[in-house]
Amino acid sequence: MRKPFARIILTALAALAASSAFAQADAPDERLLTNPFLQNPGADGVYVVWFTEFEGSEHTVHVGEDFSATFAAETSQPSRLAEDNASWVGEQNGDGSVYGSWTYRPVWRHEAWVSNLNAGERTPYFISSLTDDGELVESRAFSLAALPEEGQDLRILLTSDHQLMPMTPANMQKFVELVGTVDAVFLAGDLQNIPDRASEWFDDNRGRAFFPGLQGHAASTLERSMERDGVTYNTAVTYVGGEIIQNAPLYPVLGNHEVMGRFNPANGLNGMFNDPRPREVAEALYEQNADIINPNGDPDVREAWITDNSFNTISYQEIFNVPAGSPGGETYYSMQFGDVYMIGLFGTRIWRSPSLAAGTRGKYREADAHLNTPDQWGWGEFIFEDMSEGSEQYEWLQGVLNSEEFQNSKYKVVLMHHPAHGLGDNSVPAFANPVQVLDYDDNGRLTGVRYEYPIENDMFVNDVEPLLKEAGVQLLHTGHSHLWYRFLQDGLNIIESSNVGNTYGCYLDGHTLRGNPLEADPRYDASNVPVSGDAHGYEPVFPSIFAPMQNAAGEDLPCVASNELTTFSILDTAEGTVSSYVFDTRDPASEILKFDEFPLD
Repeated sequence: MRKPFARIILTALAALAASSAFAQADAPDERLLTNPFLQNPGADGVYVVWFTEFEGSEHTVHVGEDFSATFAAETSQPSRLAEDNASWVGEQNGDGSVYGSWTYRPVWRHEAWVSNLNAGERTPYFISSLTDDGELVESRAFSLAALPEEGQDLRILLTSDHQLMPMTPANMQKFVELVGTVDAVFLAGDLQNIPDRASEWFDDNRGRAFFPGLQGHAASTLERSMERDGVTYNTAVTYVGGEIIQNAPLYPVLGNHEVMGRFNPANGLNGMFNDPRPREVAEALYEQNADIINPNGDPDVREAWITDNSFNTISYQEIFNVPAGSPGGETYYSMQFGDVYMIGLFGTRIWRSPSLAAGTRGKYREADAHLNTPDQWGWGEFIFEDMSEGSEQYEWLQGVLNSEEFQNSKYKVVLMHHPAHGLGDNSVPAFANPVQVLDYDDNGRLTGVRYEYPIENDMFVNDVEPLLKEAGVQLLHTGHSHLWYRFLQDGLNIIESSNVGNTYGCYLDGHTLRGNPLEADPRYDASNVPVSGDAHGYEPVFPSIFAPMQNAAGEDLPCVASNELTTFSILDTAEGTVSSYVFDTRDPASEILKFDEFPLD
C-alpha cells in the first residue's frame, strides 16, 4: 500500500530553524588533499590511494590490528590538473582573484598495493607521508578488504551525477546514517563538472568537491523553508557527506563531465571542456597536415596531437585505478565482485544546448557566424566512444557476456552514464551519432549546418540492449538527468538513481512536457524528439512501496525529480534486491524512507 510522503515533525523543524550542522567526520590533516580511498581490489589485496600538494617521501600504508605491516606507495603527478579565474579555491569566489588564467596546479597521487589480505575480512589501516620539510602527516584509521568471495553478503551503493550539487553531501550523509559501511560504490558518471579543475575534486570552497562528499568532510549548507498550517519553518543545515570510500572501493564509469575537449589553455578550463571534436575530424586534419605536424612520423606525436585536438579523459584516468583489461583501457571495463559481475560501459556524449537561436552551437545546429569556419563547429551531440555492432567496444562486450565468469555470476549488472531509456530531458534525442545536414541556397551558398538523430539509429537500443537481455543482465544503472525512475523490460531492470539535486525534470503526460524546438522548424523531423515519456515507448514502473512525488492533480508519479527530496539506491546481494530511499531536506529531523524495492530475479 502506498502512503503519503508527509512525515513533518513541526517541533523538530522549529528547533532547527536556526543554522545547524551535523557532526562532521574527521577531516584529513590540512596537508593532505584527501583521506585515503580504496581502488580496484584483487583476490588478496587492494590499492590505497591519496593525494597531497607536496611531493614528499616515505608515503606508506600501515595495516593490521597493530599496524605493523607497511606498504610503500608509488607517487605520480597528474599532468592536466589546473585552476583558472572560474575556480572556487582559497579566497577566490570564481572571480579571478587568485588565478587570473589557466594555471597548472601541482598535485601528487600516492598509490600502494596492500597485499596478504584474507577474503571476507576487514583489516584496519591508516596512511602516512613525510612532507618536503620532513614533517610526518597521518590519517586516522579506516578499514580495507580484498575482493569479496562468492556467497558473501554485500551492500553496494548505486549513485551518479554528484557534480558539486548542493544536495550531494546530504545524500551521502543520509546514506551512511542509514547503512553504515558498505562494500562498494558503483557510480554511473559525472563525478564533478570540469575534470581538469583540481579544486572540483579536492577543495572547492563551496564545500561540495567530489572527494570530501564521499569522505565525510564536505560542508554544504542547504537553506530550506516550508509552510504547514499557516506557519513557515526555515532551516539552514550544513551537511558533510559520508565516510564511504575510505572503507569501500569506488567503481566509476565515464560520464560527459569526465571528458575534456581540445587542449588550449588560452580558452580556460570551461572553454576547453565545452570544445570537444570527434576524433575522426582530428584524424582527418592530422592527415592533411602530417608533414608539418610530425615530419618524422613518430606515432606518439601523432596520437598526442589527435588527442589534444579532439577530446580526452586524461585527468579521470590519472586519478582513478579501475580494471584496465579492455581495448579501451580504463574507459570501459568489467570485473567480478563477489556474486556481482559488473560491466562499466563508455556510453556518453557531449551535452549541447537544444536552442535553435542563430548564435547557438548546439545539438541541432551550428551558429550562423561559424558556418564557414568548421574549426569552430561543435559537431552536435556526438558520441565519444562507439558501441554499435562491429565497434571495438561492442566486440569486447560480446566477449565479456559470453565468458564463463560472467555466465556463472549470480547478479549481472551494467553501468552506463547515458540514459538510453529515460524520463529526463537528457534522454532525448536518441543515442545515435548526429547526421549532419548542410543547407544551401540557390547560389550554392552554405546557409545552415544542422544535425538529426534518427530514433531508428539508436546504437544502444538496436545493438547493445539485445546483447544484455540475451545474456541475462538483470540491472542497468544509468545517470545524466538527475532523477529517480525505473523500467522493467524483458527481465532487464533499468534504473536511474541520480537525484542528488539540480534535477532536469521528469517529462510525463499530466506532469510536465519536454519542449521540442524542432516543431518550429519544418526542416527537422520533430518526431525524433518526443515531448513525453521514454523515447522508445517503455512504461515506467511505479515505486513498489509509495510514490514520493505527485503531480498538480495529486496523482502519484513514477519518478523523483526534486531539488528538495533526495534519493539513493542500494544493491543488497543477501536479499537479491535493489532498494531506494528518499529523504526530505526541508526537514532535517525526518525519516529516511524506503519507497521502492525490486528483486533481481
